[in-house]
Amino acid sequence: MKTFIYRIITKLKAEIKNPQGEVVENIVKRLSISSDLKVNTGKFYEIKIFDDNLENANKKIEKISKEILTNPLIETFEIISIEEYR
Repeated sequence: MKTFIYRIITKLKAEIKNPQGEVVENIVKRLSISSDLKVNTGKFYEIKIFDDNLENANKKIEKISKEILTNPLIETFEIISIEEYR
């Protein structure tokens, strides 16, 4: 059995208001660190899938990401890395 480590980021869709990102933007501007920036916030997940087959593991992580990690009406996900651990 192999171990596949997935790193996934979820974030709000571009058209959805991001209050947490706006708070960070306002603080950065108020502290005069930068006046020209856009902050998007999200969540980071690291998930290990135990399977003999990468294709099966990929199907599982897609299902987990679509059905559990995100609300598809307002969020997107991106698998940023896949690593096989032996």
